[in-house]
Formats: sequence, C-alpha cells, structure tokens
Amino acid sequence: MSFLSPWYLLGLLGIGIPLAIHLIRRQRAERVVLPTVRFLKRVPKKLFYFQRIQQWLLLVLRVAIAGLLAIAFARPVITGVYAQRAGAAPQSLVILLDTSMSMRYADRFDKGKAAVISLLRSLQQGDEAAIVTFADSPGAMKPLTTDLTALEAFVRNIPAPGYRATHFLTALHLADQILQSAHYQEKTVVLVSDYQRSAAPASSGIWTLSPGIRFKGIKVGGTKTSNLTVTDVRTIQRPAQGQETHLIVGRIHSLGTDPVPEARVFLAIDGSELTSGPLDLRDRSEIVVKFPVTVNQAGLHRGTLTVAGDRFEPDNTHYFTVRVEPPLRVLCIKGESVAGVADDKAYWFRSALERQVASPFQVDLVDPQELLPDALASYAVVVLMDVGNLAREQIDALQSYVKGGGGLLLAPAGGVDGADFNRNYGELTPALLRRKQVSSDETALTITQVHGHHSVVRFLQNGEATDFSAARFHGYWRTEPVDGSDVILRFENGDAVLVAKRLGNGRVLLFASSLDPEWNNFPRQVTYLPLMHESVRYLAGSQDQKDAYRVGEIVPLSVAPGGAARVKSPQGEETLLRSTAADLAFYRATDQPGFYETRSGNRLSGFAVNVSARESDLTTLALNDISARITHSEAQQVTSDVEQISPLRFQLEKSQQFWWWILLLVLVLGLFEIFLANRTYR
Repeated sequence: MSFLSPWYLLGLLGIGIPLAIHLIRRQRAERVVLPTVRFLKRVPKKLFYFQRIQQWLLLVLRVAIAGLLAIAFARPVITGVYAQRAGAAPQSLVILLDTSMSMRYADRFDKGKAAVISLLRSLQQGDEAAIVTFADSPGAMKPLTTDLTALEAFVRNIPAPGYRATHFLTALHLADQILQSAHYQEKTVVLVSDYQRSAAPASSGIWTLSPGIRFKGIKVGGTKTSNLTVTDVRTIQRPAQGQETHLIVGRIHSLGTDPVPEARVFLAIDGSELTSGPLDLRDRSEIVVKFPVTVNQAGLHRGTLTVAGDRFEPDNTHYFTVRVEPPLRVLCIKGESVAGVADDKAYWFRSALERQVASPFQVDLVDPQELLPDALASYAVVVLMDVGNLAREQIDALQSYVKGGGGLLLAPAGGVDGADFNRNYGELTPALLRRKQVSSDETALTITQVHGHHSVVRFLQNGEATDFSAARFHGYWRTEPVDGSDVILRFENGDAVLVAKRLGNGRVLLFASSLDPEWNNFPRQVTYLPLMHESVRYLAGSQDQKDAYRVGEIVPLSVAPGGAARVKSPQGEETLLRSTAADLAFYRATDQPGFYETRSGNRLSGFAVNVSARESDLTTLALNDISARITHSEAQQVTSDVEQISPLRFQLEKSQQFWWWILLLVLVLGLFEIFLANRTYR
C-alpha cells in the first residue's frame, strides 16, 4: 500500500492526545480505614474489571479514530497491481471502431466488436482506454477511463452500423487529440475496420500522428466479396405521342471480387412492381438497363430499382422520383407589336417556354385592354412585357393576385415611361425605374455578377447555363432596388439586371432590359431558355430540387419568409425546420436511404436519399498500406519510473476510493465512542 498524500500521516501523532488524556485523568483508589464496614455495600470484582475493560476500549476507539482520520487524508491506494504488471509500463489507448455501411457485410461488425472486447481484456489493471465509433465522421464515444468493465459494456451496446461512408482521417485526428490529454507515456491508436479502399483515397496523402503516439491496425472480414449495386437511375420523359410516357435508365455495377452467377432486377413505381428481368454480369462489371413505363397521373411518384442475388442488401435498392405536373399556365400581357411575327415582343419569350415537345408551360397572350381581373386566378404566373399603363381596376387585381400567392414578371423596355411605371407599380415592383440607358453596340454591357445562392439561378446547371458573358446589352433601365429586394444579376458596371422580392405570399421579378432583341441579343443565347424556365418556376413556387441525394448530404428546401417546413423520414420521424435569411431551410438528418416527405405550407413534395456508391466498393487495403501512410516521431521525453507510475496511482486511487470507506468507519466508531463514553464511569 502507498499514499498519495503521505504528509498527512504526520497526523498519526495525534493518537498521543487521547492516550495522554487517559493517563492524566486516570484515578487511583484511596485506602480509607473505617471502624466498621457493615453498612457498606459489597461491590463485586466482576463489575470492577468490566469498568476497566470499558475504559481501555474507549481509549482504543479514540486512538483508532485519530489514526484513521490521518490515514484517510493521506489517501491510501493498494499497490499490489504494480507487481502484477511484471515491469510493464501503463498505457493509454484510443480504439477506433468502424461503423460505416461496409461493416454490415457478412459478420464484419460482430468480428470488429469481438476484436475490441478481446483487446480490452488483454489490458492490465490501471491501463486507460477510450472508444470512438466513426464512419465519415466520429460518432458515439467513451472518454479515457481505467474502468475496463464499463468500456466493454459500452462496446456491447453499440448499435448496428448505419449507411454512411468511411473516412479514416477525421477519426485519426480525433484520436490524436484525445491522446494529448492521456496520463501515460505509452500512447497507441488502434483502428478496427475492414479497411475499405475508398476510406483512404490517394489524395489524402500522409497522415501524421503526434510524437510518441503509435498506430496499430486490426482488420476484420475477408478479402472475398460478392456485391451488386445500382449506382444511378435517370428518368427521361418520352414524346407525348409515344405509348410510354417515361424511360427509366439504370446503371448496375458488380463491385465484388467474385461474380454473381444469377441476378435479377426489379422496377417498382409507387410500391407496385411494374417489370423485372434477369442480369448477366459474369463477364463484365457494369450493365445498363432500360424500362419504358407509363406514368400519367399528376404528382410526385416514388420509384425503386432493385437488384437481387448478391450477399449485401443495404445497397441493392436505388430510390428515385418521377414528377408529373400539369403545364404551368402563364399569362403574358404584351405591349404593342410591330409588323412581322419575329418582331412580336412575346415571340422569343413564348418560344423559350413552349419550344420543346410536351412543354411544362402553357402561355396565353393578351393585350392590356383585354386583361380581365377575374381571369388572373387561373394562372400561376403573369408577365407584363413592355407594359406601362393599366387601368386602376387591373392594377388592384394584380396586387391582390400577387399578395395571394401569384407570381409576376415585370419586363419594362422602350415603350414604358419610368414615372408612370413607378406610380402604377410602385407597390409591386422590386426596383424603381430611374433612367433609360441606350447606347451603341460597341459599348454594350455584359452580365458579370451572379447571386448564385438565389433560387432562380441555384438550380441552373454548371457551365454554360450560368455563363452570361455572351449576352450583350445596349439598352436597359437604371433602377433603384427597394428595401427587402434581392439583386440576382448585375452588369459589369454594377447596375441591376434581375431583381426579386416577395409581396405577401407571392413573388415578383423585374428584368431591367427587354425580353426580346430590342435592347440586347440575350434571347439568341443558350442561357436565355434556362433562365426563363427557372424564373417562371420560381415565380410559381414550383422549382424542382434534386431528384436524389446521398446519405449524409444536406438538403436545401425553399421556405416562405418566416415560415417553416416539415420533413418526414423513411422511419416516420418528423423534423420542423425554420427558414433562414435566404428563405431556405436545411435538412441534415439524411442518415437512412429511402423517401423523405416535405411539406411547406400547402405544398407537399419529397426527395429520395441513396447510399454512397463508393461505400458499395468492398475492395480492401492491406494493413501495411495504411501503416506506411501514417508517420509519427519516436522522439519523446524520457521520464523516470516514479513519474510513469504516479498517474497510475491516481487512477487506481480514483477507482478504489478507500478514503471514503475509512471516513465511514470513523463515523461509525465515533458514534460507538459516544455511546460507550456515556456508560463508562470515570
């Protein structure tokens, strides 16, 4: 036994206090000669000896209380464990247990847990360890402790692996940080995993651990695997004259080391199996399947493409959506037209929306005097193209239409008077018109600034679809955006081109130039069509989000200002999301593959989530390949045996806590001393 605070043992000198008091106060019997003793009561000798025993017992209790108090404050610890270590230095370990999707293959996860438990049982008393689960990021963990029994119980209660991908680097960094606060000089990171090749990409380079930290790998699972997975599904809308409305194209890969002799693929829409067929991947690693289907009913349809026949089910189903919507009705109120169809102000805009077969838009044209206020409710979007003056009744109807949830696109051009426009549409417009700028083609401006996070341009594809540099503008309105509006596009001189704002439940866009070639060549550029499509979808509040996401990916959702969105997971759990300053809500709990249902206001929609394709590649790395990529410095401070063992003593004392039991014993002895003192004659 040793003591953590041995100076308190000087308190043992205090046992002399009750001893001295006992000796000083000891009474000696006086001899008294009496003429007669017949009137005195005879005292039995047994009572006399019993009183003496009580006095000695009382002395022992008081000495014991003083001595035990000194020992308790000195914090005793049993040091027999040092001899059991047979000279081995205590050690600190951080055990990383892989819980990614690949660990669901066969019995890999069970073997991983068994390996961790076996490692814990091989540790000696006083060693400390921490457990960290991880996939693409660290998960549940148990901090450094010497309670090996608690660590083993923690490992046994770790749930089955999820569906996330594997990444070693973040877990190794966390283990390195944990070991910085470890008590012992012997520090080791133990990585228990199937060592999937995708978890250690070549681009991650060399991983450096802190000086003195060693690495040990434990590999579970075999090298032979058999796995089929659906890596991608595309939905192609077919021409309206065809019998089938959509073509489902799926890409299936064989990613195991052993080929699958017999396999089948199944296609289901809204839970009903439509078709199936055999697959032959014995001589190749990839195959493309195509299924023509008929989906006519408007709405969002849920589809699954499933393969069967391999040994790994978590990645056998790919979830996708098929959205069938009736054409968006757009009412275009156009200004005066000049001779020739091609010179019609609405020709280019209408062609952009209705050019393709089975267009998702339906455009109706009216002159300003033909606009009926009661007809606005049947349209999703209204476009004022080079229109400055409307009747008061028509303007009031437009305001009510937008505030009630309608969309309005304002495109003033040469036929509009700025003062009249601001007076008539001042409450509607996101920007006031200040001055008309018309120059020669040699001094034309280009669009150089794009607010990429706004909904109108966020859904455009990368590349040419967001490159507006080819468009030249020699005429436009200089504007003054109103409070609460967002400038989506700007010219190179900083003037606004496309401005947006919300009004009530509706949305308004202002395009500061013409939508026909009067002031620019924009309608002849490739960016014109996608921008018009996304602008109309934005105004109608029906922009399409991505068809499918990956597990762990953040999903942005469009939400009205101050509003909220509800997301229901495949397990039925609901999450309430509030909108941000950008009228977006971000959903992060995409931990399970399947279909997620979203609701914002009266709009019901959804999206699909699938597992990562790289996690389906079960190819593994050799332990030597991982060890070669981990470097650490062997330079470390040499400490004495006393310095090495001192933290161990503190850890042992913390687990033993004998001082607490000694104080409890002192309390019991004190109560007994009080009882005995009151019954002892002095």
